Amino acid sequence: MSEFGWMLVALFVALGVSGTIVLGLRWWQTPERLPNPVFTTLFQTTTRWNVFITLAAVELFVGPQGIALVALLIAVLVPLINIANVVVLAFFGPPQAQSIPVAHHVLKNPLVQACAIGIAINLSGLSLPDFALQTLDLVGRAALGVGILAIGAGVNAERLFQRSTAMMFGVVFRMTSGPIIFLAVATKFGLGVTEVLIGIIILVGPAASNGYILAKKMGGDANLYADILAWQTILSMLTLPLFILAITTALG
Repeated sequence: MSEFGWMLVALFVALGVSGTIVLGLRWWQTPERLPNPVFTTLFQTTTRWNVFITLAAVELFVGPQGIALVALLIAVLVPLINIANVVVLAFFGPPQAQSIPVAHHVLKNPLVQACAIGIAINLSGLSLPDFALQTLDLVGRAALGVGILAIGAGVNAERLFQRSTAMMFGVVFRMTSGPIIFLAVATKFGLGVTEVLIGIIILVGPAASNGYILAKKMGGDANLYADILAWQTILSMLTLPLFILAITTALG
């Protein structure tokens, strides 16, 4: 198997184990102590990763050769992660969400639809005209801005500094469990510096902003998502350079 294949396996293991641990909280804690909206938000902020920040960080720290690897990871991981999160939100959402078949939630999800369309176009061998690509690029950039604005509107400065076990767990668990598991698996597989750096950038970086919109639509705790994402973003700016320096020193 190629190094990309092993990197993909390592990311699957890191995200899968982390997500499974969060799922275990549902059976360990009662709904009174861990309400379903809080639980689904913790699952989202643990398993999602921000594609735009990843691409920018990889281009800065790894170089253009890393962008192609990230594009392949996006094609494989993003649809699976979105489906997993929609399924969890459907199962543990409010009664009106649970009354709708899970497949309906998945098929209606715009991100799943977009991934399916993109994969179909790619496999067909068709190439879109320039005006269509430029239009889609503009729409994508606008969507990113709207998502960030929506999250910014949901952040409350006073709430950010309140003691919250759920918020602390959502921040600390994501930024420690995933990277630790990934590094252990990556070491086992003997991955190179480029692959390890990309995996760490994905796992140490903040969750995706679109999870906030999904939490609002499907009964998650959107305010908690915004708070966790804000802290993840701030802390990742401090910790990610340290991770990268340590990895390049150890493996370079």
